[in-house]
Amino acid sequence: MNEKFYHPAEDSSLLAKSALNNVEKNDVVLDVGTGSGFVASKIKKNCFVVIGCDINPHACKHVKKNKIEVIRSNLMDAFKPNSFDLILFNAPYLPGDGHKFEEWFEVATIGGETGREVIKSFINGLGRVLSKGGCALLLASTKTGISEIETYAKEKNFNIQIIEKNHYYEETLVVFRITPV
Repeated sequence: MNEKFYHPAEDSSLLAKSALNNVEKNDVVLDVGTGSGFVASKIKKNCFVVIGCDINPHACKHVKKNKIEVIRSNLMDAFKPNSFDLILFNAPYLPGDGHKFEEWFEVATIGGETGREVIKSFINGLGRVLSKGGCALLLASTKTGISEIETYAKEKNFNIQIIEKNHYYEETLVVFRITPV
């Protein structure tokens, strides 16, 4: 497999659908781990501005070609406090099982040993970059541990609820809506 960035799949479509149902015309939106830029491109006309970010330089280069503003960043590290009204993240949520993929594909799909390590880092940084009244939409899978994600978000002073759910093969994909308490 020679994947330079994550291409849209069922999870991307589910997050895009949720984003379209939650975005407002004046929102400043961040698409974390933008990959191909699919989700950002779907909501671009429905918000004030959307910015993609990705740690993968190949993804950033691809997204720029598609006329979406993009910044290379590890999660939200490159952004100022209180910058975004809506933050979207199709997180790498698969648990590491020792199987090796091409480097950038693995970065885009494997979320650590339990699948939650990247999600926890995202939640840890979320309060810093969300604007007052802002929210995040996080896509995850039952393979990651839904109740564990909910518990962690609540421990970090966030409200969290599932707003979308779809079953695919051996997993159920969910979209969480996360807001500060």
